[in-house]
Amino acid sequence: MNSKKLFAGVIALAIAGAVVAPGAQAATAEELAAQIAQLQTELLSLQGQVGTTPTTGTGITNTNIPACAGITFSRNLTIGSQGNDVKCLQSILNANPTFQVAFEGAGSPNNETMYFGGLTKNAVIKFQDTYAAEILAPVGLTGGTGFVGASTRAKLNAILAGGVITGGTGTTGTNLPTGCTSTTGYSPVTGASCASATTGGTGSGVTQTGAEGSITVSINPTPSDSVKLYEGDAKMAVYGAKIKATGSDVDVQRMTLQFSAQPYSYFSNVYLYDGDTEVASSALNSTTVSKVSSSDYEITLSGFTSKVIIPKDTSKVLTVKVDVLSGISSGLVTAAAPAIVLVGTPSATSIRAVDQAGLNQYGGVDYVTGTTTTYRTFTVNASQSTNATLSVSTNANTPKSRNVIADSSNAFEKVTLLAFDVKATKDTLLVDQINNVLIANGTSTPSTSAYTLTAASSIVTHELPTTVYLVDDAGTVIGTASPSAAASGDLYQVDFTDLNYTIAKDTTKTLTIKIDDTLTPSTTNGATSTDDGDAYQVAVYANQFSVEKSNGATLATTSQTGLANGNDAVLYTQGPIFTLASISTTSTQSSYSGASSTISATFNIQVAATTGDVYIPDTGAFNLAETHDNGVTVTEIAGETYSQPSGTVDAANGAKIPQGTSVTYAVSATKSNGGIGAATFSLRAHSIIWGHTDVVSTDTSAIESTYMQTDSAWYSSSVYLQ
Repeated sequence: MNSKKLFAGVIALAIAGAVVAPGAQAATAEELAAQIAQLQTELLSLQGQVGTTPTTGTGITNTNIPACAGITFSRNLTIGSQGNDVKCLQSILNANPTFQVAFEGAGSPNNETMYFGGLTKNAVIKFQDTYAAEILAPVGLTGGTGFVGASTRAKLNAILAGGVITGGTGTTGTNLPTGCTSTTGYSPVTGASCASATTGGTGSGVTQTGAEGSITVSINPTPSDSVKLYEGDAKMAVYGAKIKATGSDVDVQRMTLQFSAQPYSYFSNVYLYDGDTEVASSALNSTTVSKVSSSDYEITLSGFTSKVIIPKDTSKVLTVKVDVLSGISSGLVTAAAPAIVLVGTPSATSIRAVDQAGLNQYGGVDYVTGTTTTYRTFTVNASQSTNATLSVSTNANTPKSRNVIADSSNAFEKVTLLAFDVKATKDTLLVDQINNVLIANGTSTPSTSAYTLTAASSIVTHELPTTVYLVDDAGTVIGTASPSAAASGDLYQVDFTDLNYTIAKDTTKTLTIKIDDTLTPSTTNGATSTDDGDAYQVAVYANQFSVEKSNGATLATTSQTGLANGNDAVLYTQGPIFTLASISTTSTQSSYSGASSTISATFNIQVAATTGDVYIPDTGAFNLAETHDNGVTVTEIAGETYSQPSGTVDAANGAKIPQGTSVTYAVSATKSNGGIGAATFSLRAHSIIWGHTDVVSTDTSAIESTYMQTDSAWYSSSVYLQ
């Protein structure tokens, strides 16, 4: 029955009895007014005890709790304590739903017991947290313990002596002067102005319209059943409660959760989220969690940091998340045997909300019914660091093979040689070192398999980069080094140490290798000096990383796979930049047996003289090759044709492209399948001959750029010739 209607009925009967009591003399007007005032005071007190209208400015006054008659708290109380003082303690706690021991059954209002169990401990913790300044602070504590010691007993005895339990769930009410029924007029008993009413305790976050409501609770589909958690996971969603408000808006203020195993053996913290907003949290330990059966444990989340208002006839999902301990006892979780944990709400009253009539409304899904629709099951697994891996691969943004031209000071600054991806799987990895990064200079190239150089050999002296940089994908330099002689040929190596670089679990970071260099310019007839025109190429090998897993163990090199190879970067103090603008491809197909088919292609090649003039010979400068049988055979061809484009200056043996200008050459060739037969053919750029001075293609001072030979961007389309 509605408590307001019940109280109103009691008052009506009492007033009727006072006015027309059989066999009794009618009361005088003064006596009747006094009786009405007394009954109104009692009504307000009763309403306060059920959490509807607080009767003092700070909450509910407890002046008459039958279970506490003759009781003084004179001994410490804890789990296992028994006696009338425990029953009195439960009665005091039940006077305010904020501390209520239970909402049904043993320990609930009017069902208090003389046994101090887990539910009583939880209620005491909330009581202590509410009065922290009086109970906890004097003894140096910051959170309730559930142990009723000296400072807690002092507060309880003060309440028995006429103190107050703070109201926190009732409606915002008013305390009317004796005899007043509203804030207008004057009291017929005292004559005081009824407008002198004071504000009662704080209430819920919903507008009080008087409308009564209710809530229904169901399990939200997300998170789903069978979620996998791993040691070290943070804020992982394990349970969602979908709460629907009917009849009025409601303010959700509390949720009790039940776990099928001691939660603090697996988790450090529990959180409650309203969408993306964290509204409550608690550390998980023996103080905050109560054992309610041999296998079940409960914790109540309340004191929300943000209001959780559910408008009438709408729903809202509250999501439970947990932090998994980074180290769980091997007796509970192993790689072969994860722990299975159930989580849900323990009863149909586990969630409390306040409606617009100021009444508490309850809902929940009864965990103990034992069906999968009443809880969520998830597994807690050993850290994935056991199976962690690190892999390395070439990033698609690695520069293609190219000429790189120095600035006016013959210097190169942070030239990118390689972009490579580093991926961490199944664990967060800390990269401390990347060793034996190979830099090839001259004729050698790094190995395209795992780093295996073992024996030293003579090193051909070439110019080396002055500084090598390791740069992350935010553009931050995370390592610098100078190259030293490696163990074979024209190879040099770089070691990046003390990186302290973290790659989060299941993420990929892109790193780049850049260099600074200064070359000696050519001095004889424009020919290259020994260090002008060398090609740099870089390789990074996963098995040369020094990596630490999240558990502090070293990641074995057998768990590090892959490599990344850069392309040729040919450095010149002066020279051209070649860019392929486009390739057009055509073909002719034989219509009868014994005749040849042909493939023709035109390569539009841009030549830019960035530093210094560039000379292109009249003939033999652009050399093409053909391949057939899907690239198995590559052979230079003859008969390429091109013309001197506009924008050049005539020279004795060709054309000069002045510094700071660029021109485009259209280079064409045709290849027949005669003598080879039907096959798939393509044409490709094979080399470009140029000079710092006027040269012919056969001059010893002529320079041949060949880096495009292995770059598929310089290949024509493939055509099947009949």
